[in-house]
Amino acid sequence: MTAAWPTPVEEIALIGHSMGGLVARSACHHADRGGANWVEQSRHVFGLGTPHLGAPLERGVNAVAWSLRQVPETRGFAPVLNARSVGIKDLRFGSLLEDDWTDVDIDGFLTGRAAEVPFLPHISYYFVGATVTRNRNHPVGWMAGDLLVQFSSASGQNRRRRLPFDIDNGHHIGGLNHFDLLSHPDVYAQLERWLADPTRSAPRSPAIVEHTEATPL
Repeated sequence: MTAAWPTPVEEIALIGHSMGGLVARSACHHADRGGANWVEQSRHVFGLGTPHLGAPLERGVNAVAWSLRQVPETRGFAPVLNARSVGIKDLRFGSLLEDDWTDVDIDGFLTGRAAEVPFLPHISYYFVGATVTRNRNHPVGWMAGDLLVQFSSASGQNRRRRLPFDIDNGHHIGGLNHFDLLSHPDVYAQLERWLADPTRSAPRSPAIVEHTEATPL
């Protein structure tokens, strides 16, 4: 991966928006297991609006498709919804491994699982999550998140699961939607601050850095 680069590669930072963050985490896991050289040079993995704990839209579509299968009059519509890719279905619970679907009816009612994939000790992992309200604790922001991913999922924290993000490696932006995270200047500024900080270290415990913008609901 890095041998053909025109200058020596000192470190690699992976940045993934939405599902891309899951792909980055999965790639590092499999590369580490397979002994790939590039993962040894990787130092940072960023997830922007990444559904680490899954996305309600995928769970909703799964539930609707399953319901259609139960009634003869609507059964023919279920295959249309179930034609979603396996990658999209990974968003049900934030699955990273193929084994998560072993011996599982992938189109069953809210079936699936997400095995815990440890963060690699030499890589710092980060999340940036948004809510459409300035205050992430506002009922609308809590429920809707960035309109596609809830903040609890982007930050890897809910009552059942908690990903081990470093205490300073989380950032909330208020007043934005899911796709705003692709080009918003605050996202770039935050990534720059993290990358310029020489004290970035191994994960410790989760926390959230607050940032609000735009008009509150």
